[in-house]
Amino acid sequence: MNINKDIVARAFAKAGEEPITESEWEEGTSNRVRVVKDFYHATILQALSSYDWTSQKKRARLEVIDIDTEENLTTYDFMYALPADCAKVVGLVGNDSYIVEGGFIYTDTADAVLIYITNYFSGKRKYEKVSEPVEADLSKYYYLDEDAYVKAESWDSEQTYYTLIEEDYNFYDEPKFDPQLSAYIECDLAASVVLKLTGDTQKYQMLFNEAQIIANNAQKKSAEMARNKTKGNRWWIEELGLGEV
Repeated sequence: MNINKDIVARAFAKAGEEPITESEWEEGTSNRVRVVKDFYHATILQALSSYDWTSQKKRARLEVIDIDTEENLTTYDFMYALPADCAKVVGLVGNDSYIVEGGFIYTDTADAVLIYITNYFSGKRKYEKVSEPVEADLSKYYYLDEDAYVKAESWDSEQTYYTLIEEDYNFYDEPKFDPQLSAYIECDLAASVVLKLTGDTQKYQMLFNEAQIIANNAQKKSAEMARNKTKGNRWWIEELGLGEV
């Protein structure tokens, strides 16, 4: 999946930074480009998995798991696999009760239909320990700070260094952003840009708060639209399953 440079440009403008030039993109080694590569995909994943974006809702009829393949240790009658592109569960059509554990959803509903927020990619970065690090390659190195890999900026001969060996992203589709989701991603990405490039915690907090307001408004809108669907013609509600969360 390509990085949406328009979103990045608007995020940099919010951060008070000049846009990344084409030569910077082509070279791909500047701090500004590295910050985008470090946070762009993570920001989208976090957005999709945290809030009910109306434009990202999708339905899927779930496939029941054979008890000979996976043991159901819950009190629910049915065990289903979550869709591979599920970022966040919204609910089941019919408002039936359920629990989610790992990559499975459990419910008493037969032939269940899931409403969920679409994800466009998944995966994580993979790192490899450098056996004999050299200072000349410092720009390629990361070090482990508790549970997070951090880009190395200064040489320390006693430090254990790692290199990024694989992005390991599995892309399902190109993201389709509505204005609210785009605005949230721009604010959240801008907050990361400010913190990493300038260290301005006050501006970071301002942009972070703005992103939360956008997300909370989207959540309220999603809930309101779902409630309104229950007030229409009963045929539409029953036949099309419009009485969900």
